[in-house]
Amino acid sequence: MIRKTKNTLLVLFISQIMFLSLISAQDEVIIEDESDEIVEDSTEVATIESTTDSSRKYEGLFTIYQDSISGKSHMLIRHDQLGKEFIYFTHTTEGLVDAGHVRGGYEGSRIITFERYFNRVEIVAQNTSFYFDPENPLSRAASANISPAILVSQEIIVDDTTNNELLIEVDDVFLTEALHQVKPSPNPNATPGSRFSLGNLNKSKSKYVEIRSYPLNTDLEVEYVYDNPFPTNHGRGGVTDARSVRIHLQHSFVEMPDNNYKPRRDDPRVGYFLTEITDMTSPSNTPYLDVIHRWHLEKKHPNAAISEPKEPITFWIENTTPHEFRDAVKEGIIRWNEAYEVAGFKNAIQAKIQPDDADWDAGDIRYNVIRWTSSPNPAFGGLGPSFVNPRTGQILGADIMLEWIYFTWRVKYEKLYEISAEETLFNPQFCSYGDFLHQENLFGLTALRGIEGSANAQGRLIEEALISLVMHEVGHTLGLAHNFQSSQLHSPETIHDRTVTEKVGVISSVMDYDPVNLNPDQENQGQYYTTKAGPYDLWAIEFGYSSSLEDINKEKARLEAILARSTEPALRFGNDADDMRSPGKGIDPRIMVGDLTNDAVGYSEQRMSLILGLMTNLREKYEIEGETYHAFRDAFNILVREYQNAAKVVTRYIGGIYIDRSLVGQEGGSRPLTPVSYADQKRAMLILSNYVFAPDIFPVPAGVHDHMRFQRRGWNHGGETEDPKIHAQRLTLQKTVLNHLLHPTTLSRINNSMLYGNEYSLSEYMGDLTSAIFDADARGDIDSFRRNLQVEFLTRLIEIMVSGNESSYDHMAKAATHHYILDIRKIVSRKSGDDASIAHREYLAHLIDSALNEG
Repeated sequence: MIRKTKNTLLVLFISQIMFLSLISAQDEVIIEDESDEIVEDSTEVATIESTTDSSRKYEGLFTIYQDSISGKSHMLIRHDQLGKEFIYFTHTTEGLVDAGHVRGGYEGSRIITFERYFNRVEIVAQNTSFYFDPENPLSRAASANISPAILVSQEIIVDDTTNNELLIEVDDVFLTEALHQVKPSPNPNATPGSRFSLGNLNKSKSKYVEIRSYPLNTDLEVEYVYDNPFPTNHGRGGVTDARSVRIHLQHSFVEMPDNNYKPRRDDPRVGYFLTEITDMTSPSNTPYLDVIHRWHLEKKHPNAAISEPKEPITFWIENTTPHEFRDAVKEGIIRWNEAYEVAGFKNAIQAKIQPDDADWDAGDIRYNVIRWTSSPNPAFGGLGPSFVNPRTGQILGADIMLEWIYFTWRVKYEKLYEISAEETLFNPQFCSYGDFLHQENLFGLTALRGIEGSANAQGRLIEEALISLVMHEVGHTLGLAHNFQSSQLHSPETIHDRTVTEKVGVISSVMDYDPVNLNPDQENQGQYYTTKAGPYDLWAIEFGYSSSLEDINKEKARLEAILARSTEPALRFGNDADDMRSPGKGIDPRIMVGDLTNDAVGYSEQRMSLILGLMTNLREKYEIEGETYHAFRDAFNILVREYQNAAKVVTRYIGGIYIDRSLVGQEGGSRPLTPVSYADQKRAMLILSNYVFAPDIFPVPAGVHDHMRFQRRGWNHGGETEDPKIHAQRLTLQKTVLNHLLHPTTLSRINNSMLYGNEYSLSEYMGDLTSAIFDADARGDIDSFRRNLQVEFLTRLIEIMVSGNESSYDHMAKAATHHYILDIRKIVSRKSGDDASIAHREYLAHLIDSALNEG
C-alpha cells in the first residue's frame, strides 16, 4: 500500500516537472517571438532620401523625383505649401485633330490647393466664380452650395517633420486623367462610328516625356496612350493606327504672382477676354465683378507720359518659322507698339527669333512663342491662346500657332460643298480667322490671275495677309476678343485709297474677319488687308493697359472718360456672341464676318458681279498645257465659295436690328435697338433675287463643267464618282441663303420688330421671297437649277406649316407660309413649258396637296 502510494507520488512529480518544462519552453518561444518583434520595430524608418535614392531630382517650385530604373515618380510638397493657392494650367504639346487636341492648344487654368487629410494629400480645385464681401454677414455662408472639386487623394509616403516636407507618389496623378480630362466626352447624339474616338487609357503605355521644374513653376509633359482594339472609325491621315493613339499634355503648376498687379473691371462697350466673377452679396441687377485678361505692365518711369515698361511682353519667333515669312511675322508683332504708345508705353512689345541651337523648348511656359506647324488635317490657320491667373485676370503666358497649309494653294476639299461651318458650336476662345483668311487668299490670288494682277501684287497680298493674321492672333494673346463690327470703317469710295487706309487701317480693328479688299480696277487697287492697329485697337489698348491712378474715384472717372468715346463710329464693338455668321444667330448685320465698308450690301453685290466676270475666262487662265485640270477645278470651286460668302452678308440685313450699347444718357448714343430701314431690306431682297434665286445666275461658258476633273491620286476618290456635282453645289449656295431667310428666329424677329419701327412686314417679305423663286418662269420652261431650288423652298415652307406646337416657328410664321403655299399651288397648276417643267409642276402640286390633306 505504501509502495503504491510512493509510485503514484512519483508519477505526479514527474508529470509536474514535465508540465513546468513545457510552460518554460513556451515562455522561451514567446520570448523569442517578442525578441523578433523588437527586431522588426527597430527597422530603419523610410526617409525622402532613402525612398528617392535611385531617382533623378528635378528641384523647383515642387521638386519631382523620377526613379532612374522604373520611371516611377514622386512629388515633394513643403508643409508651408499645404493650403496655399497655386495656378494649375494644362496645354497640348502633341495632339491629333481627330481626337480634339492640337499642338499648342490651351486647356485652361484653374486655382488648386494641396490639402492634408490625416495621412493623405488632396489636390482640390477651387471655385473662383463668386465673390462675398467680407464685411457682409452673408460671407459667413460663402461655402454654401458651392462645391470645390477633390481631383486627387494620395497617401503620404514620407512625412519629414524635421524639414517640414512630405512625399507622395504621383504616377496615379499624372499618368491618369485625374487632374484633367483628356479624352473628350462622347456626344450622345452622334451616330455610332460616325466620329473618331479615343479608346481606353493604357496606364502602362503612358509615360513622362519631360519633367522641368523652376523656382516659380513645375512642368510635367506626359504622353497618354489610348488603346482601342476594335475601332469603328479609323480617323484621317494623322492617325497611324486607330488601335493606339497618343496625346501629349503638359501639366504646369505655377506660383501665384506676388506683385502689385491691379485687376481691371470689364465693360460691355469694349472687348476683352474676361474672367466672370459674380458678387453674391450685391443687390445690383448686374452684380458683375468680371475682370479683363491683360499682361502686367509697369512703367520704368511712372511719372513720364510715355515710358518703356519694366518688363516688356516678348514674343519669340520659333525656329520652325519659314525664313521667307520671318520679317512679316516680326512686323505683325511689333506693330502693336503703336497702340501701347497711346496707353503710355514705349516698346511694350518685343520680337526675337529663337536660335536653331536654343537650349529651351517652345513648350516652356516661361517663353511666349509664335510657332509653325504643317499638319495633315489642320483645325485652324492661326491660334492665339493665353493663360491667366483666374483670381485677377493677369495673363501669365501665351503662344501662337500658325499653319503652313493656309499660305499655300492647297484647298481643303471638305469645305467646298458644306454649309460654311454654320452649325459649329459657339466657343469664344476659338478663332477660325486663319481658315477664313485662307479662303480669302485663294480667292484673291485666283482673281488677280483673272484680272491680270502682277506677280508683285500677288506677293503683296500674301505679305499683308500674314501681317494681318499675326496681328490678329497677337491681339488675342494681349487679351483682345474679336470685334466683328470694325469692317464698317470706310465707305466704298475710300476703301481702296491707300493714303487713307495706311494711316488708319482698312478696318477699325485687326480683330475682325475681313475679306480680301479686291478692286476690279487694278490701277486703283488699295491695300488687300489691314496691316496696322486701327482706331478701335488703339482705344481698347488704352482702356486695358493705361496706368491706374491711386485714387479710386479719380481712376473710375479716368476710365469712364475713355469709355465715353464708345459711341464714335470707328469704336463700335461686337464679339462672337453678337455676330451673325450662323443662321438665326445675332441681330445686328454690321456684326458679321466677311463684310466690308459701311455699305456691306453694295460691296457684296460688287464682289458677286466680279466673280461672274471671272468665270468667263477661267479656263484660259488655269488650263496649262502638260498639266492636269486640277488647278482649274480648284479655281472654279474657290469662286463659288466666295460668291456664297458674299450672299450670306446680304441676307443678314433682312430682319436685322442695329444695336447701340451706349449707357443711358451717354453722349452720342442712340436707341438701343433700331430695325434696318425698309429701303435697305428691300434692296437686300432684290440683290438676292438677282444673284441667288434668278434663272441662270451663273452664266458659265461652254466647256467649263466638262473640264472640272480633279487629279486622281491612287484610289483616293474611293466610292465617290469623279463627275462634278454641279446641281448639289448650286443648291448648297441657295440652301445657305435660305437657312437664314427662313430661320424661325429671323421670321419671329421680323414680326416682333414691327412693334418698334420695322416696316418690312412678314407678309410682304414672304411674298417677295416667293416671287423671287417662282415668278420668272411661272409661265414657261423652268431650268434644272430653278426646279431644284423650287422643290427645296416649297419643302421648307411645308415643314414650317405642318410643324407641331413644339416647333420653333410661331403661329404667324405658320400662317404666312400657309398663305404662300396656296399661292404656289395656283402657280404650278398651269400646264405650260417643256415636259420636264410640266412634270416638275405636277410634283410640286402633289407635295402641296399631300401636305394640305394630311394637315
